[in-house]
Amino acid sequence: MKKIYTLASFILVSAISFAQVSDASFPEPTDISTKILKSKKIYSSSAAKSAPFWSEDFSGGIPATWINGSTPTLPVISAPWVYRGPSTSPDISIGSEGAYSGSNGPIASTTASDGFMIFDSDYYDNGGTPGDFGLGAYPCNSMTGGAPTGHVGTLTTDSIDCSMYPDVSIIFHSFYREYTGIAKLAFSLDGGVTFTDTIEVHPEIEVNERTENDYQVMLRMPLNIAGNTNVKMQFIYDGTILYNTSYNGYYFWMIDDIELVETPPHLLGLSSETFGGWWIGYEATGDIGSDFTFYPKRQAIAQPYRFESVVFNNGSVDQSNVKMNVEVESSGSNVYTGASAPITIITNTNDTLATTSNFTPNVNGTHKITLWASSDSLPSSDTITRSTIVTDTVYGVDYDWNSDGANAQGGYFLGKPCGGNVLGNVFDIYAVDTVTSISFHVNASSAVGRDLKVVLYDIDDPEAIDPISLEESDDYTLLPTDTNKWITLKLLNPYPVTAGIAYLAAVKGSISLQDTTLISSSSNENSSSWLQDNCIATDPASTHVPGDWYSIGADGLLIRMNFGTIAPPSGVNNIKQSQFNLYPNPTNGIFVIELEENSKYEVTVIDILGKTVYSSSINDMNTTIDLSGFDKGVYTVELKDKNSKYTEKLIVE
Repeated sequence: MKKIYTLASFILVSAISFAQVSDASFPEPTDISTKILKSKKIYSSSAAKSAPFWSEDFSGGIPATWINGSTPTLPVISAPWVYRGPSTSPDISIGSEGAYSGSNGPIASTTASDGFMIFDSDYYDNGGTPGDFGLGAYPCNSMTGGAPTGHVGTLTTDSIDCSMYPDVSIIFHSFYREYTGIAKLAFSLDGGVTFTDTIEVHPEIEVNERTENDYQVMLRMPLNIAGNTNVKMQFIYDGTILYNTSYNGYYFWMIDDIELVETPPHLLGLSSETFGGWWIGYEATGDIGSDFTFYPKRQAIAQPYRFESVVFNNGSVDQSNVKMNVEVESSGSNVYTGASAPITIITNTNDTLATTSNFTPNVNGTHKITLWASSDSLPSSDTITRSTIVTDTVYGVDYDWNSDGANAQGGYFLGKPCGGNVLGNVFDIYAVDTVTSISFHVNASSAVGRDLKVVLYDIDDPEAIDPISLEESDDYTLLPTDTNKWITLKLLNPYPVTAGIAYLAAVKGSISLQDTTLISSSSNENSSSWLQDNCIATDPASTHVPGDWYSIGADGLLIRMNFGTIAPPSGVNNIKQSQFNLYPNPTNGIFVIELEENSKYEVTVIDILGKTVYSSSINDMNTTIDLSGFDKGVYTVELKDKNSKYTEKLIVE
């Protein structure tokens, strides 16, 4: 089950995720991965793995009985898989990287130190030059003299006897990064004369995305494999040209620790988990259903968390009374327990399940979400743990929990020679509030000295062709101290937002001779991110018009929406605005609290995670406070005595 975007405000020119729009509307290769598929366990303690009846860990190199290469149809040509291990160059035993280009490093399989196999498409296309994606020394088109047509790498096993097993699964470590190449697995029942039943190994991976280096794959093999005495498998890296582009394959595929096992009867898997209603919940409410990892409490009360996931029956028999189970914990205490309605899932199929009740948080702070599947025959699948932070005013879809850029996993370009592009995240508004500023993380690879601004758009007008600009900030020039940091820019005028409407919090770049300004991204698949390409297409066949908006998939850009001050709790009197003032605001960290008259107050400064970073007592009409040693961002300054309380937002730039 896959969500289909229905935003009428956008022109869906491309459905592929990209880091930079080319003239042909296809993403150019980049050293920066836009999404990383997280590692997962294959077996839980409740479903013990059967002993493999066939395995290969490449500890002795490529087996002599295997075939490395094939004869594809010209002008596509074959290129070999390569063994990497002790005494090879690079030498995995002394920590050299497994891929020739970039900084991806080797596979982190169980027996990686004894060797593994790699098909390095980058090497064949650029001669091993890191970051150089031009055609290289390997003669991909030398046989035809024509345009490059790519290459295919096949690695074929020897014959495997599966006659004793009624249902067979393959498990192996797979470290894979995709551009136009595709990772496939094919099977032969006649000793390698013909190969059929081809399976794509990583259908969930798209352009400029990769798995983690210790990712493990389990695939149910075609049922006609079972009972056959002469089975061969073929690992295929298909690097032929796709999408009518001028690029060859690029990137790599590493494999290790291959095992064939009898498929266990009871084996449930849980994936594609969401707490925002991404798969089902959005259908009833008409929203995006994003996983808002920073969720303002006011919004969360209006639209509680909705838990969903895809549950797979990877076992060989049907599973009855299958349920998805969820628990939520806050400050060490359980605050929610829920489950989906029980269903039956047929073997080798899956279904999307949602809890029968939603979760409304009562307090701010981090909430840990634990999800697992169960059935009559299986007490528990492996558990999946997610987190979300309930905030006072900050809305975010990124995974940068500590707001330090540590979880930034790539980036998207803003500035181009032909004009500044726009990048933004969609935020659903469920309760009326006021947007005062937008924060964004400047990728560490960005150049300084580039101008940009933040912009708030309305994207919910069905009559509009493009998003409507509502408010923006002043221009801001990136400083050397801004790289790998969060920056907050204040809107010229606070903008009230309406419940039931979706808005785009965006960053707009400026013309740049070098396309080196990047906004960081994470790996939140349950979010909606967009790019406006303001360049003129140079390809005569392109239908692109400057200003067209493109979906860049669901990567969770590190762009946040910040609201105004939330009203104090009931029963607490608020100090009149005339009695209290902060200046300058925004500030470089040093600011003054100005009171109308001498009075004693406790002053507290709180960051966006609700953590107190400063506290003191003041009784002067003018008090200077220095926060210059703290990170840039939005802080809450709170003044109170026994009778009254006042809070004000402070932006540290």
